Amino acid sequence: MIKYTFKEDINNFLSEAEDLLQQNNLIEALNLAKERLQSFPLDVNAHIVACKALIYMERSDDARKALRDVGAIIAGLTLVYERVGDIYREKGFNQDAAACYEKVLSLHPEAENAREVIGKMALLEQDEDPVSVTETDTANNENIREPEFFTTTLAELYIKQGHLHDAQTILEEIIKKEPRNIKALSMLDELKESLLHQLSANDKFSRHDNLIRILYSWLKNIERFKNNASGK
Repeated sequence: MIKYTFKEDINNFLSEAEDLLQQNNLIEALNLAKERLQSFPLDVNAHIVACKALIYMERSDDARKALRDVGAIIAGLTLVYERVGDIYREKGFNQDAAACYEKVLSLHPEAENAREVIGKMALLEQDEDPVSVTETDTANNENIREPEFFTTTLAELYIKQGHLHDAQTILEEIIKKEPRNIKALSMLDELKESLLHQLSANDKFSRHDNLIRILYSWLKNIERFKNNASGK
C-alpha cells in the first residue's frame, strides 16, 4: 500500500481508492482512507472514501459515527471563525468580523450558540453607532438599521434558525437600499406568506380551543339541568 505524506498526492490517493472500491476491496479502501486521515484529518476526499467503504460494507452505524466525527471537526472550525471574528471586532474591523460570524452560521447553523453569534452581528451596528441602537431596541427588533454587512444570506440564516421576524426586518431594510433586489423581494414575499400562514394557523387553533371551551360549558350546564330535574 502506498503511503501518502503530501497533499499533492491526492490524485494518487483517489486513484488507488477508486481501484480498491471498484474491486470491492472495501476493507483496504477504508484502511487507505484512515491512513490518509492520520496525516491529513481535514482531507475531504479521505472522509468521503471512508464513509463510502463503510456504507458499501453495510456498516451504517460506523458510517453515521464517521459523519458525527466530521460534524465535530466542522464545529471546531467554526469556533476558529467565531474567535477570529471577536478579534476583528475588538480591533474595529467590523466588516471582517461580520464575514467571520456569517461563516460560522453558514457552516453550522444548528449550533447551540448560533443565536449568540447572530446577536454579535447585530451588536456590530451598535459598535458603529452606539447612540442609535440600544440593547432594548435590539431585543425588541425595533429601530434596527441595516448595516452594510446585512445580506440576503444572513436573512436566510435567520430563517433557518426560525427567527422569521428578524429575517423580515433585514429583508425590508435591504429593499429600502436596493428596491430592485429581486432575491430580497422574492424572499420577503415568501416570508410574509409563511408568517401569514402561521397567524392563520394560530388563529384557527385559538378558535378551535374557544369552541371546545364553549361546548364543554354547554355540556356542564346540560348535566346540571339533568341533575336538577331529577332532584339530585
